Order: sequence, then structure tokens, then C-alpha cells
Amino acid sequence: MKTQWTAEQANEWYRELGWMRGCNFIGSDCANRLDMFQKYGSEEKLKTAERELALCQKIGFNSVRVWANFDVYDAEPNSYMEIFDRYIDLCGKYGQKVMVVLAHEEDLPRGEVYIPKKMGEQAYALGYHQGRFPLSEEEKATAPRHYMEYSGLRERYLEMVRRTVRRYAHDDRIFCWNIMNEPGANLGGDRTVALLRELFDTVRREDPDQPLCADVWRSIKNGKISTQEEQVALELSDVISFHNYGSYPKVVAEIDFLRQYDRPLFLTEWLHRINHNTVQEIYPLLYITNVSGYCWGFVVGKTQTNEPWDVMWEQWDRGEDHDYDFTKWQHDLFRPNLRPYDPREIELIENFNRLAEAKKQESIR
Repeated sequence: MKTQWTAEQANEWYRELGWMRGCNFIGSDCANRLDMFQKYGSEEKLKTAERELALCQKIGFNSVRVWANFDVYDAEPNSYMEIFDRYIDLCGKYGQKVMVVLAHEEDLPRGEVYIPKKMGEQAYALGYHQGRFPLSEEEKATAPRHYMEYSGLRERYLEMVRRTVRRYAHDDRIFCWNIMNEPGANLGGDRTVALLRELFDTVRREDPDQPLCADVWRSIKNGKISTQEEQVALELSDVISFHNYGSYPKVVAEIDFLRQYDRPLFLTEWLHRINHNTVQEIYPLLYITNVSGYCWGFVVGKTQTNEPWDVMWEQWDRGEDHDYDFTKWQHDLFRPNLRPYDPREIELIENFNRLAEAKKQESIR
């Protein structure tokens, strides 16, 4: 729609859609999201994605969250769109509807002059979360900028957004547009708010059938959303996307808080075993509360999101008090050989997915 959905429209849509469950998807042989969509090595990576999306279907997932990538679009726009199409085709083949993330503030360019990332073989750092090498002191001293803040790139970025949304605006394989992941993660304030408003407006002008959202991702403080950009994200969203890597009580508290907006809830990032955010506690909660959810990671691979965040190791280095359990994987459900990290987790997921499917079939009858 060209205008924001009412709460009634959003809830009616969600009743028809049903409980969505899945993962933030990237193939295990991709070093980063650029690697997922570039032409170099794409045939082998699509084969890997097919095996892993088949596994999503096997355990009863019905959707995935996938990130668009401007670096590849800028360098190889036509092959990027073709490969993006092929991923959507694979998702459809294995019964996975798709939430598409259109923008983010992670791993942004730095400096006054935009330097495009190189296509081809992608290096990755062993033992580091997301396979990212630590920033150098020079990089740390240089402020990040969003692509749209560089002269000449704003329209190019919006072209990618328009082209993607226009292509799938009436395609039921796409069920939601996630306008921006974690707004304010690196920019914040008026800069992020300006980007949010322009991106929401751009997508709404394409009049898609699907709802729009942007994430609430910081802790709720004193009964309030903690930042300006997250408040704007909530005000503009048709459905509510939020992230919570905290313990069971913290997730329950955030769900209770967000219920006041009377819109469908999507926990689009969760699973942090080290921080006591576990499958055994969070997955049943999502089912019982009818909150759709996407764990971070699926098959561990080059991105190594089973490793802790660097900030957690830094806390440990400084000798700070913590309650982390470093003996566990942080994210991901399966090992590289497609065996479960913990078979008990997968059995629980499959059981609740069967319950959800039986409930859906009963409602149809």
C-alpha cells in the first residue's frame, strides 16, 4: 500500500499468514553477504544454498530473512538481480517465504571518498564472529557513512531499492520488506531518521502488497523506546520487527511492552546461547505467544557466527563481571556436515513446527 497499514489491516493479514518461523539465511560457504550475490562462484554457492534451504523445509521452517546487498548491485547490477531471483526461486521451491532486508548500518564504507568493495574471492578471519577482521586503528578513527550519504550514490542505492521492490511487489514469495536493520547501529539520530523516512517513502511509492517494518533492537528503558530512530521506525512500520538476544525474562518483557502497539510481532533476530537466549526457552515462547521469529544463523560456515561477539571477549579481557557461557555456540543450528549442534534443539523445533502446521490445517477445515 502507498500509505501505512492500519492495525486492523495488519492483524487481518497476519491471521491469514499464520505463525512464521525460520532463520536469518546465508549459505555456509559465503564469507559475507557480498559473497552470496556476486557472480564469482555463484553456481557453487547456489548449490549450497539449495541443500541448506531443503534442510530448512525438512525441520519445518516456513520462511527466511535475507539481506539485499548494495556492494554487488553497484558493481554487477544485472547479474545481481538474476542471482537474487534464483535465491527467491530456491526459497519458493523449498517452501520458504522471504523477508527482505533493504538497508542496514553494518560494515559501512568509511572516509570522505567512497571506495567500492572488490568482487571475487572474499577473505575471512578464522575465529572471529562473522569472519570479519578486527578494524585497524586507522579504520576506527574514520567515521562510517551510509552509501546514500555519498555524492552520486544516493540515487543508485534508491534505484536498487525501487528495482527490487517493483520486481516482487505482488509476489507472494516475499511476505515483508524490512526497510532497515537495526537503525542507529552506527549513525544514529537525525542521520538515521532521514534515511528511514526516505526509504519508507521510496518503498511505499511502489505500492507493494507486503507490509513494511524497521527494527527495534536496543533494550527498552524505563518503559520507553530508547532512541529517536527506533521510535520513528515503530511509527512508520506496518508490523513490528524487534531483536532480543537476552534471557527469557527479557524477551517476555519486550513482547509485553510491544503488545501495546496492537500490531503483529516479528522477533527477527534471536538465539544467543552464551547470553542464555536459548532454543529450549525462546522457541516455545514464540509459539505460545504467536510471535514469529528468526534465529541468527543456520549452518555454521565461513561467517562463524557460532563465535562470540568481539565485544564479549573484550569484556573478558578487561576482567569485567559477566554471566556468559563461553562453552556454547553463540548462534547457528547445524554443523558444516548438516548434523545438529544439539539434536535436542532440533527435536524441539520440529515438534513445535508440527503443532503449528496441525493448528493451521485445523483452521482451514
